[in-house]
Amino acid sequence: MLVGAILFAAWYVFSPRLAISQLGDRNAAPEDLLALYDRENVRSAFEQQMVPGVDRYAPPITKRVLLDAMSDPRAVRAFISEPYGDWQFAAFDGLPDELRIEEPEGAMPRVMEITESWEFTRTNFDEVIASPADREDQEGNAYRFERNGLNWRLVAIILPRPIG
Repeated sequence: MLVGAILFAAWYVFSPRLAISQLGDRNAAPEDLLALYDRENVRSAFEQQMVPGVDRYAPPITKRVLLDAMSDPRAVRAFISEPYGDWQFAAFDGLPDELRIEEPEGAMPRVMEITESWEFTRTNFDEVIASPADREDQEGNAYRFERNGLNWRLVAIILPRPIG
């Protein structure tokens, strides 16, 4: 009984950390990341965070293209890897190659806004919110996970500012 309680406590504490580290793994293939999050729920959460003006974005970057790019596995990985970064940087990773515009020559390289420290807030047994916890002066993204058996699936990325 004691061993079971210890194993449960270890799972309870460490499994959300494992989930966020798996999603941020730069070596994971994009198709492997799809098993770790619910793309439709993540896409819907982004849509709910958009300002009304996004509906009027002109081609080639329309609202649909933007939502597809932001919910792409490569973009989700970028959102996790860079929780303080602007949404545009993560969305760039999810854009189709033909829509990517390279940095002009001589442009300053971008500094990654990463974290090594995460805070996990449990709303109930089946839901946990992960947030970067190493900067008191800067708000980062929040990541809502739902329990899926003994694993956790990302269902929403909550940005500190609206998309638009």
